[in-house]
Amino acid sequence: MQDKLQELFDRLDANLEDFRKMWESSDQAELIDGSREITAIKDAHYYLTESHGFEPEEIDYLLLFENPLQVVADKWLERTEDLSDFSFALDEVFDKQDALRDYERKEKPSVLEQLHHTAETAGKAARPTKEQEAR
Repeated sequence: MQDKLQELFDRLDANLEDFRKMWESSDQAELIDGSREITAIKDAHYYLTESHGFEPEEIDYLLLFENPLQVVADKWLERTEDLSDFSFALDEVFDKQDALRDYERKEKPSVLEQLHHTAETAGKAARPTKEQEAR
């Protein structure tokens, strides 16, 4: 199994090197437009070579392909094309509002606004909800 695993790792490395050569010959606009695909390829390579514990049949299957890295990266890209998870990220952004302290704002809030926001945040955490009061 070790020989086949090494063969797979060598092929994945060669696949990545081929992609790198292609990217190096691309212009900036092509790289920007292809950034999702580039990220998927790099993430797939990293996961396959550093994190995944292969079963023997998985190795045999991937070795059927000239470019197993492309096969896995394309499947990963399909899974990440669903942007519905953005709603969860936005819910977190709006709920926590921690971006206010982590990112520069267009206009700096006044000291009074900062105090008001701090009091609101502390009040939400300290005040029990009506459901909690009923219990």
